[in-house]
Amino acid sequence: MTPRSLDAGDAALLARLADAYPFKPYRHHRVWSRARQQQMLAAEVARVRADEEHLALAVGEGDEMAVALGRSLPWDTAFFGVPMARLDYLLRGDAATPGHIEAVVRAAVEEWRARGVRHVTAKVDVADMAAVAALEARGFRLMDALVTYFTHPHREPPAEVREVGHVRPLEPRDVDEVLAITREAYVGFRGRFHLDPHLPRDRSDAFYEEWAQQCIAGRMADRIVVADDGHGGLHGWASTRRVEPASSVGGVALWIGSLGACRRDKPGAYAGLIRSLAMENYQRGDVTETQTQNHNIATVRIYDAVGARYVRGEYTFHAWLDT
Repeated sequence: MTPRSLDAGDAALLARLADAYPFKPYRHHRVWSRARQQQMLAAEVARVRADEEHLALAVGEGDEMAVALGRSLPWDTAFFGVPMARLDYLLRGDAATPGHIEAVVRAAVEEWRARGVRHVTAKVDVADMAAVAALEARGFRLMDALVTYFTHPHREPPAEVREVGHVRPLEPRDVDEVLAITREAYVGFRGRFHLDPHLPRDRSDAFYEEWAQQCIAGRMADRIVVADDGHGGLHGWASTRRVEPASSVGGVALWIGSLGACRRDKPGAYAGLIRSLAMENYQRGDVTETQTQNHNIATVRIYDAVGARYVRGEYTFHAWLDT
Protein backbone atom coordinates (compact mmCIF):
# COMPACT_ATOMS: atom_id res chain seq x y z
CA MET A 1 0.00 0.00 0.00
CA THR A 2 1.60 3.23 -1.18
CA PRO A 3 0.86 6.27 1.01
CA ARG A 4 0.13 9.66 -0.46
CA SER A 5 0.04 13.12 1.07
CA LEU A 6 -3.28 14.93 1.20
CA ASP A 7 -3.53 18.48 -0.09
CA ALA A 8 -6.09 21.29 -0.11
CA GLY A 9 -8.03 19.52 -2.85
CA ASP A 10 -8.85 16.68 -0.47
CA ALA A 11 -11.08 18.77 1.81
CA ALA A 12 -14.28 17.10 0.58
CA LEU A 13 -12.73 13.67 1.07
CA LEU A 14 -11.78 14.47 4.66
CA ALA A 15 -15.25 15.85 5.35
CA ARG A 16 -16.76 12.58 4.13
CA LEU A 17 -14.43 10.50 6.29
CA ALA A 18 -15.15 12.69 9.31
CA ASP A 19 -18.87 12.21 8.76
CA ALA A 20 -18.43 8.43 8.59
CA TYR A 21 -16.08 8.25 11.60
CA PRO A 22 -17.91 6.21 14.27
CA PHE A 23 -15.90 7.44 17.28
CA LYS A 24 -16.82 11.12 17.34
CA PRO A 25 -15.81 12.42 20.77
CA TYR A 26 -19.18 14.00 21.63
CA ARG A 27 -21.47 11.22 20.40
CA HIS A 28 -22.69 10.25 23.89
CA HIS A 29 -23.34 13.73 25.29
CA ARG A 30 -26.86 14.03 23.83
CA VAL A 31 -26.25 17.77 23.43
CA TRP A 32 -25.24 18.03 19.76
CA SER A 33 -27.02 16.51 16.77
CA ARG A 34 -25.14 14.12 14.50
CA ALA A 35 -24.83 16.93 11.94
CA ARG A 36 -23.31 19.23 14.58
CA GLN A 37 -20.92 16.48 15.68
CA GLN A 38 -19.75 16.09 12.09
CA GLN A 39 -19.20 19.84 11.81
CA MET A 40 -17.27 19.90 15.08
CA LEU A 41 -15.00 17.05 14.00
CA ALA A 42 -14.49 18.62 10.57
CA ALA A 43 -13.47 21.88 12.27
CA GLU A 44 -10.98 20.00 14.46
CA VAL A 45 -9.52 18.31 11.38
CA ALA A 46 -9.19 21.72 9.69
CA ARG A 47 -7.42 23.08 12.77
CA VAL A 48 -4.86 20.28 12.62
CA ARG A 49 -4.32 20.88 8.91
CA ALA A 50 -3.81 24.60 9.50
CA ASP A 51 -0.59 23.80 11.36
CA GLU A 52 2.33 24.57 9.04
CA GLU A 53 4.08 21.32 10.02
CA HIS A 54 1.00 19.09 10.02
CA LEU A 55 1.03 15.57 8.65
CA ALA A 56 -1.80 14.23 6.47
CA LEU A 57 -1.29 10.85 4.80
CA ALA A 58 -3.66 8.37 3.18
CA VAL A 59 -3.49 4.77 2.00
CA GLY A 60 -6.12 2.95 -0.06
CA GLU A 61 -8.94 4.31 -2.18
CA GLY A 62 -12.64 4.93 -1.76
CA ASP A 63 -14.27 3.24 1.20
CA GLU A 64 -11.02 1.36 1.94
CA MET A 65 -9.08 4.56 2.58
CA ALA A 66 -7.37 5.17 5.93
CA VAL A 67 -6.00 8.61 6.86
CA ALA A 68 -3.52 9.69 9.52
CA LEU A 69 -3.64 13.33 10.67
CA GLY A 70 -1.19 14.85 13.11
CA ARG A 71 0.96 17.83 13.98
CA SER A 72 4.17 18.86 15.66
CA LEU A 73 4.20 19.86 19.35
CA PRO A 74 6.49 22.89 19.69
CA TRP A 75 5.65 23.60 23.34
CA ASP A 76 6.25 19.99 24.40
CA THR A 77 9.41 19.87 22.28
CA ALA A 78 10.83 22.95 24.01
CA PHE A 79 9.84 21.75 27.50
CA PHE A 80 11.18 18.19 27.27
CA GLY A 81 14.07 18.90 24.90
CA VAL A 82 12.87 16.10 22.59
CA PRO A 83 11.33 16.69 19.09
CA MET A 84 7.69 15.66 19.61
CA ALA A 85 4.55 15.21 17.52
CA ARG A 86 0.99 14.00 18.01
CA LEU A 87 -1.17 11.67 15.94
CA ASP A 88 -4.57 13.36 16.29
CA TYR A 89 -6.86 11.23 14.12
CA LEU A 90 -7.02 7.89 12.33
CA LEU A 91 -9.99 8.34 10.02
CA ARG A 92 -11.10 5.58 7.68
CA GLY A 93 -13.79 4.46 5.28
CA ASP A 94 -16.30 1.75 6.13
CA ALA A 95 -14.35 -0.88 4.19
CA ALA A 96 -10.86 -0.03 5.50
CA THR A 97 -9.13 -3.16 6.80
CA PRO A 98 -6.75 -3.49 9.76
CA GLY A 99 -4.02 -3.65 7.12
CA HIS A 100 -4.97 -0.22 5.77
CA ILE A 101 -4.98 1.32 9.25
CA GLU A 102 -1.63 -0.23 10.18
CA ALA A 103 -0.14 0.87 6.85
CA VAL A 104 -1.09 4.51 7.37
CA VAL A 105 0.28 4.44 10.94
CA ARG A 106 3.54 3.00 9.60
CA ALA A 107 3.68 5.71 6.93
CA ALA A 108 3.09 8.45 9.51
CA VAL A 109 5.83 7.11 11.77
CA GLU A 110 8.30 6.94 8.89
CA GLU A 111 7.43 10.47 7.77
CA TRP A 112 7.94 11.86 11.26
CA ARG A 113 11.20 9.97 11.63
CA ALA A 114 12.38 11.54 8.36
CA ARG A 115 11.48 14.97 9.79
CA GLY A 116 13.62 14.34 12.87
CA VAL A 117 10.76 13.71 15.30
CA ARG A 118 11.75 11.35 18.13
CA HIS A 119 8.55 11.02 20.16
CA VAL A 120 4.92 10.63 19.04
CA THR A 121 1.76 10.67 21.19
CA ALA A 122 -1.55 9.19 20.06
CA LYS A 123 -4.90 9.28 21.88
CA VAL A 124 -7.71 7.01 20.70
CA ASP A 125 -11.22 6.17 21.84
CA VAL A 126 -11.35 2.98 23.92
CA ALA A 127 -13.94 1.58 21.52
CA ASP A 128 -11.61 1.97 18.53
CA MET A 129 -9.86 -1.37 18.88
CA ALA A 130 -8.73 -1.33 15.26
CA ALA A 131 -6.69 1.80 15.95
CA VAL A 132 -5.36 0.29 19.20
CA ALA A 133 -4.17 -2.81 17.33
CA ALA A 134 -2.53 -0.72 14.59
CA LEU A 135 -0.68 1.46 17.08
CA GLU A 136 0.56 -1.50 19.08
CA ALA A 137 1.71 -3.23 15.89
CA ARG A 138 3.86 -0.19 15.04
CA GLY A 139 5.56 0.03 18.45
CA PHE A 140 3.29 2.39 20.36
CA ARG A 141 3.05 1.64 24.10
CA LEU A 142 0.05 2.30 26.33
CA MET A 143 0.84 5.09 28.81
CA ASP A 144 -2.51 6.31 30.14
CA ALA A 145 -6.22 5.54 30.24
CA LEU A 146 -8.60 8.47 30.73
CA VAL A 147 -12.28 8.69 31.58
CA THR A 148 -14.37 11.77 30.78
CA TYR A 149 -17.44 12.89 32.71
CA PHE A 150 -19.77 15.76 31.84
CA THR A 151 -22.70 17.82 33.08
CA HIS A 152 -25.62 18.42 30.70
CA PRO A 153 -26.67 22.09 30.39
CA HIS A 154 -30.42 21.37 30.26
CA ARG A 155 -30.90 18.67 32.87
CA GLU A 156 -30.41 18.59 36.63
CA PRO A 157 -27.88 21.18 37.87
CA PRO A 158 -24.64 20.05 39.52
CA ALA A 159 -25.47 18.55 42.90
CA GLU A 160 -24.71 20.37 46.12
CA VAL A 161 -21.56 19.18 47.88
CA ARG A 162 -19.87 20.24 51.08
CA GLU A 163 -17.44 23.07 50.42
CA VAL A 164 -14.15 22.97 52.31
CA GLY A 165 -13.23 26.63 52.43
CA HIS A 166 -14.77 29.50 50.50
CA VAL A 167 -14.56 29.10 46.72
CA ARG A 168 -13.64 32.30 44.89
CA PRO A 169 -11.77 33.40 41.73
CA LEU A 170 -7.97 33.39 41.70
CA GLU A 171 -6.33 36.66 42.77
CA PRO A 172 -2.73 37.78 42.13
CA ARG A 173 -1.86 37.27 45.79
CA ASP A 174 -2.70 33.55 45.43
CA VAL A 175 -0.14 32.69 42.76
CA ASP A 176 2.79 31.61 44.94
CA GLU A 177 0.56 29.43 47.11
CA VAL A 178 -1.12 27.83 44.10
CA LEU A 179 2.32 26.83 42.78
CA ALA A 180 3.39 25.53 46.19
CA ILE A 181 0.22 23.44 46.53
CA THR A 182 0.81 22.01 43.04
CA ARG A 183 4.41 21.06 43.80
CA GLU A 184 3.33 19.27 46.98
CA ALA A 185 0.30 17.55 45.44
CA TYR A 186 2.18 15.98 42.52
CA VAL A 187 5.21 14.65 44.40
CA GLY A 188 5.34 10.95 43.53
CA PHE A 189 2.58 11.23 40.93
CA ARG A 190 2.95 8.67 38.15
CA GLY A 191 1.51 10.25 35.02
CA ARG A 192 2.17 9.26 31.43
CA PHE A 193 5.37 11.28 31.21
CA HIS A 194 6.85 9.62 34.30
CA LEU A 195 5.97 6.21 32.91
CA ASP A 196 7.79 6.89 29.65
CA PRO A 197 11.44 5.81 30.09
CA HIS A 198 12.55 7.93 27.14
CA LEU A 199 11.67 11.27 28.74
CA PRO A 200 13.91 13.14 31.22
CA ARG A 201 12.73 12.45 34.77
CA ASP A 202 13.53 15.97 36.00
CA ARG A 203 11.34 17.49 33.29
CA SER A 204 8.51 15.09 34.08
CA ASP A 205 8.75 16.13 37.74
CA ALA A 206 8.60 19.81 36.74
CA PHE A 207 5.74 19.38 34.26
CA TYR A 208 2.80 19.95 36.63
CA GLU A 209 4.19 23.13 38.14
CA GLU A 210 4.84 24.41 34.61
CA TRP A 211 1.27 23.46 33.68
CA ALA A 212 0.01 25.44 36.67
CA GLN A 213 2.07 28.44 35.57
CA GLN A 214 0.60 28.17 32.07
CA CYS A 215 -2.90 28.09 33.57
CA ILE A 216 -2.20 31.20 35.65
CA ALA A 217 -0.85 32.96 32.57
CA GLY A 218 -4.10 32.21 30.71
CA ARG A 219 -2.52 29.95 28.10
CA MET A 220 -3.90 26.64 29.41
CA ALA A 221 -6.92 27.86 31.39
CA ASP A 222 -9.58 30.53 31.02
CA ARG A 223 -10.93 30.44 34.59
CA ILE A 224 -9.32 29.51 37.91
CA VAL A 225 -10.96 29.22 41.32
CA VAL A 226 -9.41 28.64 44.72
CA ALA A 227 -10.67 27.31 48.04
CA ASP A 228 -9.87 30.03 50.59
CA ASP A 229 -9.39 28.74 54.15
CA GLY A 230 -10.53 32.05 55.66
CA HIS A 231 -7.22 32.59 57.44
CA GLY A 232 -5.05 33.93 54.65
CA GLY A 233 -4.31 30.58 53.03
CA LEU A 234 -5.68 28.18 50.43
CA HIS A 235 -6.86 24.59 50.56
CA GLY A 236 -6.59 24.08 46.80
CA TRP A 237 -7.41 25.31 43.31
CA ALA A 238 -8.97 24.17 40.02
CA SER A 239 -9.12 25.50 36.48
CA THR A 240 -11.07 25.13 33.25
CA ARG A 241 -10.65 26.18 29.63
CA ARG A 242 -13.06 26.76 26.76
CA VAL A 243 -12.63 24.21 23.96
CA GLU A 244 -12.32 25.60 20.45
CA PRO A 245 -13.33 25.25 17.68
CA ALA A 246 -15.90 22.86 19.19
CA SER A 247 -17.65 25.59 21.19
CA SER A 248 -18.10 28.00 18.29
CA VAL A 249 -19.00 25.38 15.70
CA GLY A 250 -21.24 23.38 18.02
CA GLY A 251 -23.26 26.38 19.12
CA VAL A 252 -22.97 25.39 22.82
CA ALA A 253 -19.87 26.36 24.77
CA LEU A 254 -17.80 23.39 25.93
CA TRP A 255 -15.47 23.72 28.94
CA ILE A 256 -12.98 21.09 30.02
CA GLY A 257 -11.05 20.88 33.25
CA SER A 258 -7.39 21.82 32.96
CA LEU A 259 -5.25 21.34 36.10
CA GLY A 260 -6.02 21.54 39.80
CA ALA A 261 -4.59 20.45 43.14
CA CYS A 262 -5.37 20.42 46.86
CA ARG A 263 -3.29 20.21 49.97
CA ARG A 264 -2.74 16.61 50.95
CA ASP A 265 -4.61 17.13 54.23
CA LYS A 266 -7.57 18.84 52.49
CA PRO A 267 -8.58 16.56 49.58
CA GLY A 268 -12.24 17.28 50.26
CA ALA A 269 -11.83 20.80 48.93
CA TYR A 270 -11.70 19.52 45.36
CA ALA A 271 -15.40 18.64 45.20
CA GLY A 272 -16.44 22.21 45.97
CA LEU A 273 -14.02 23.58 43.39
CA ILE A 274 -15.28 21.24 40.65
CA ARG A 275 -18.90 21.97 41.51
CA SER A 276 -18.32 25.73 41.46
CA LEU A 277 -16.86 25.67 37.94
CA ALA A 278 -19.57 23.31 36.66
CA MET A 279 -22.36 25.38 38.22
CA GLU A 280 -21.14 28.60 36.61
CA ASN A 281 -21.15 26.85 33.24
CA TYR A 282 -24.57 25.32 33.84
CA GLN A 283 -26.09 28.71 34.64
CA ARG A 284 -24.87 29.97 31.25
CA GLY A 285 -26.17 26.92 29.37
CA ASP A 286 -22.65 25.54 28.79
CA VAL A 287 -21.28 21.99 28.91
CA THR A 288 -18.60 21.01 31.44
CA GLU A 289 -16.20 18.08 30.89
CA THR A 290 -13.77 16.71 33.46
CA GLN A 291 -11.15 14.01 33.00
CA THR A 292 -9.03 11.76 35.16
CA GLN A 293 -7.21 8.43 34.97
CA ASN A 294 -9.55 5.44 34.99
CA HIS A 295 -7.87 4.17 38.18
CA ASN A 296 -8.35 7.44 40.10
CA ILE A 297 -11.39 6.26 42.05
CA ALA A 298 -11.30 9.16 44.52
CA THR A 299 -11.70 11.74 41.73
CA VAL A 300 -14.32 9.65 39.89
CA ARG A 301 -16.35 9.63 43.10
CA ILE A 302 -16.16 13.42 43.20
CA TYR A 303 -17.53 13.55 39.65
CA ASP A 304 -20.32 11.20 40.72
CA ALA A 305 -21.05 13.35 43.77
CA VAL A 306 -21.57 16.51 41.72
CA GLY A 307 -23.84 14.64 39.30
CA ALA A 308 -21.51 14.34 36.31
CA ARG A 309 -22.00 11.38 33.97
CA TYR A 310 -19.50 9.15 32.18
CA VAL A 311 -19.37 9.81 28.42
CA ARG A 312 -15.99 8.80 27.02
CA GLY A 313 -12.90 6.68 27.59
CA GLU A 314 -9.54 7.14 25.85
CA TYR A 315 -6.17 5.42 25.69
CA THR A 316 -2.96 7.42 25.32
CA PHE A 317 -0.01 5.81 23.56
CA HIS A 318 3.62 6.90 23.13
CA ALA A 319 6.12 5.81 20.49
CA TRP A 320 9.86 6.44 20.54
CA LEU A 321 11.33 6.79 17.06
CA ASP A 322 14.92 5.60 16.98
CA THR A 323 17.09 7.32 14.42
